[in-house]
Amino acid sequence: MNPGHGAEPGPVLRVGDSVSDKATITGLRRSLREAEHNVKLWQEQAEEARAVSIQCKSNVKVLQEELESTQQELDLLQDQYRQQAELISAQKEEIEAKTKLLNDCKKALTQVTVLIDQNLADTECKDKSAKKEAEDLQTKCTSQERIVEDSTRDVQSTTTAASTKISQTRGEMMSDVGSHHRRVNNQAKALETKFNAAKKHIHMQDEELKAVLNELSAVKQQLSDAVNLSEVRGKELKGAQVFLTKADTLSVADVVQKVNALNEEIFQMAAFLGKVFVHEVLEPDANRQEHRREAIQSMYEKARDNLGETLTNTLARESVNELKEGSNPLLVQTVMQIALTNWCGHFGRRWTSYHRADIESANEAKEGQPKEPRSESGISKQLDHDRFISELYDSIRDHQDQAVAGRWRSLTKAHLPFSTTGWDHSLMLAICSIMSVAGWDTRSTEDIAQVEKRLSSIFKPLLDLRKATGEDVTSADLEVSIIQPGAIFDPSYMEDAYANGSSSSKSKKSAPEAVIGTSGLGLQRLVVKRIKTGGVQRQLEILSMPKVVLSKTIKGALEPPPSTKKKAMSGASGAGSTGISLWGVLGL
Repeated sequence: MNPGHGAEPGPVLRVGDSVSDKATITGLRRSLREAEHNVKLWQEQAEEARAVSIQCKSNVKVLQEELESTQQELDLLQDQYRQQAELISAQKEEIEAKTKLLNDCKKALTQVTVLIDQNLADTECKDKSAKKEAEDLQTKCTSQERIVEDSTRDVQSTTTAASTKISQTRGEMMSDVGSHHRRVNNQAKALETKFNAAKKHIHMQDEELKAVLNELSAVKQQLSDAVNLSEVRGKELKGAQVFLTKADTLSVADVVQKVNALNEEIFQMAAFLGKVFVHEVLEPDANRQEHRREAIQSMYEKARDNLGETLTNTLARESVNELKEGSNPLLVQTVMQIALTNWCGHFGRRWTSYHRADIESANEAKEGQPKEPRSESGISKQLDHDRFISELYDSIRDHQDQAVAGRWRSLTKAHLPFSTTGWDHSLMLAICSIMSVAGWDTRSTEDIAQVEKRLSSIFKPLLDLRKATGEDVTSADLEVSIIQPGAIFDPSYMEDAYANGSSSSKSKKSAPEAVIGTSGLGLQRLVVKRIKTGGVQRQLEILSMPKVVLSKTIKGALEPPPSTKKKAMSGASGAGSTGISLWGVLGL
């Protein structure tokens, strides 16, 4: 079994590349190498971005905790500052009250001093008055001298006692006032010292508050920078995740259904061709062998590319023989089903598309006119580009994870130019080449027009299958599978399209059967495993077996039963099966 690469329809192209073609291919190789390098770089950046994002989130969390702690300390300092301000205000009020009290004491002391001075003045005046009265009494009344002397002594003693008492009272008052004044001064000095200390403490707290605010501003800036960096890294990571996403748009079961849908369209188209194509009828005097030899030589290579060498040789050999009947619908349907399957398998696996620059008609192709050299050159360049991209993807798949390789494949196929322009011409050319080699024709030109009109029914399911395997599924590599002509039939990974109950159970001693062609596409998954030695190991997993036509089936179809015993063929549901087996139709 060929793993994912079937026979490619189209002529064997041997036109050499020109210098411009080589330059184009070299440029494309360089661009794709840069793309591979960018893929590696993007993956590294994605990992780095993820690590930076995690670190940024951790730093943000730490900064938030520090910010909350700093905010709590700031609130505590503000509370202390408010308490100190209230204490200072209370101390200021107390100092003002004590200062007012000190002023009142000073005023009272001044009044007491004035009062003492007045008392002293009054006492002196009284003393003088007493002395004067004593002298008057001494002069006026000598007889009363003793009395006067006694009175004088009494007055003097009284005066002395009064003076002593006044002195004591004045000393006590001065002592009390001085002591109170000193006490008030000491309290004022103590309050002033506390005020200066509180003022200094407030200044220090202001400095600390400014430092905390500056630190808080720096922390906020760091937090803002971290948030901005996190957003940038998040955007970079989001862009890198385009290459890391593993989500599939379709499931494997959906892809298998699309394979079956395409096989059903191929079967219906082949059944229609089986009804339309008949054996070519020549003029009575025409040399059949010479005519067939020229027709076979003109389109042999094109037919061989679509059918394989064995089936092409068989059809060419049978076309030379004399006709036994007008048509063989079973043979036509089987051959055309193989040709359409090979054509769809080839174009379904392509990375790029091409359409011929010169539009030739199907009639010109039927007559065997060769292609223009410039058309071959354009197709050759496209095939080289397609082969180069395929080899590049194989290298990426061998060295990268499936998520990266699958996403690269999906993006590349989505953006590479791909068009169905020229598909109808290419498919019609393949059909006409087989008609020329097999000696088939249509009953009228209207039949050819009907064939061309119905070709497009295959294109849409083929495009859907190509998009499903190339773009919609990235978690696995899905490929359509075709069995190479000449391979030995192995029921473990292929299915006989025309087997019934008796023919499918082979004895162990039966000879191996050769595969003529594939009549129904299969689906396989390619798994790449890296081994310890550094190489890779590729494994294929069969998801849907391809349907094959064996050599004995073609031999039986070449010898159809009489027309009265023919049974109508009907299509069965499934991947291109025929419902009623060919052996049952043939009556074998």
